[in-house]
Amino acid sequence: MHKLFPSSTFFDFETVRILGTTVYGGAETAEVLEAVGEIKANDPISWEKAWAKQAARAEVLAKEACAHGDKDAARRAYLRAANYTRASGYMYVSSPPANGDTAMIQHPCALSVSERMGSLFRKAIDLMDCPVQLLSIPYEGHQLPGYLYLPPESCRIPGRKIPILVNFGGADSCQEELFFMYPSSGYRQGYAVLTFDGPGQGIMLRRHGLVMRPNWETVSERVIDHLVDFSAKNPNLELDIDSIAVAGASMGGYYALRAAADPRVKACVSIDPFFDMWDFGTAHVSRLFLSAWMNGWMSRDVIDTLMNTLKTFSFQLKWEISVAGTFFGLSSPSDILLHMKKFSLAGSQQKDGVDYLTRVVCPVLVSGSGNSLYLDVDEHTKRCYDGLVNVPLENKEMWVPASPGQGSLQAKMGAVALCGQRSLQFLDRALGIDRPPVFL
Repeated sequence: MHKLFPSSTFFDFETVRILGTTVYGGAETAEVLEAVGEIKANDPISWEKAWAKQAARAEVLAKEACAHGDKDAARRAYLRAANYTRASGYMYVSSPPANGDTAMIQHPCALSVSERMGSLFRKAIDLMDCPVQLLSIPYEGHQLPGYLYLPPESCRIPGRKIPILVNFGGADSCQEELFFMYPSSGYRQGYAVLTFDGPGQGIMLRRHGLVMRPNWETVSERVIDHLVDFSAKNPNLELDIDSIAVAGASMGGYYALRAAADPRVKACVSIDPFFDMWDFGTAHVSRLFLSAWMNGWMSRDVIDTLMNTLKTFSFQLKWEISVAGTFFGLSSPSDILLHMKKFSLAGSQQKDGVDYLTRVVCPVLVSGSGNSLYLDVDEHTKRCYDGLVNVPLENKEMWVPASPGQGSLQAKMGAVALCGQRSLQFLDRALGIDRPPVFL
């Protein structure tokens, strides 16, 4: 596939991530190419400036469209302004902690960019052709913000209530970006799609400092509880709480698999998940090096010194340590790596010692990415598929595309419409939704 940044696989992938949202209004091709022309590979400052410039231009177009009564153009422009604003802050790097704290200090602009992005996105919501409910989900003394996208009457599935898809975010996403994953295709197919920022994600991380947790089922249970309560209080919406599905990509795929153990979940789509985050985090580290560390022949101070030295030569490594440390609430590279061990589906990391996936009985689609930056198909996708021992063979599928156009990039970036198509077709089968074929 053609590279927009031949010397930086990282910058190239993240640009494809933005360009891929064009199909649902998150970008314009020429705007993306214009930004690319102003970005230097592995230079976060030029990245920020280029996307902030496009965001400002898109916002001007949105206001102009509003003034002229052009609702569609205004919605598209606000979506682009929000997406480019998100992109402008993507390469921010947190600073080391002060006064002996363990958590990193977030970039001084991280919160304001997140708030600005959310504000622009909500303007787009007001102009959408589907109803959107803003939810506030109780969670351990906090309120998780959520968007519930509902199908308009013209998109309803005849003869039944509205099935619900809960779309989890991943390690470095926010719920506004998730719009381009399942909400944009889901409501058109008659699904209600819920997104939200959980601990370690989006505004909950930026404003409240809530960090990620490996036992995501604690979060998903609260979310489903709220959905059930919301449905009971709003019977006119005709939400089908007996047809709840979950989905997510990358870390969100891991979260979806954990949520799928809830008996209220009737189907799961796990796009390019990891089986064990430690294996993912150490995939490119020498086995001898890891053995020396794990056996105590090399101290954590040595690991930290080495990693901190290496990141001065690699912006990608510097960014990866920063983003993981920020959503974990840690700063030491060795602490970050060791914390990854908790994010696992293996029995060794569960309180009862039993592999987590044995709890899942609902239909599951799990996918892999043949051209992933991070995850090996056999080490992660196949382990997840094989671990679903209590899901009948006819109820589980594995999808591993071989080329980028077919979805081989991590999280199906650049092929989000195809991902939506494959996912919703699977969910239709799992939930007993029968659609008449289209004849031309």
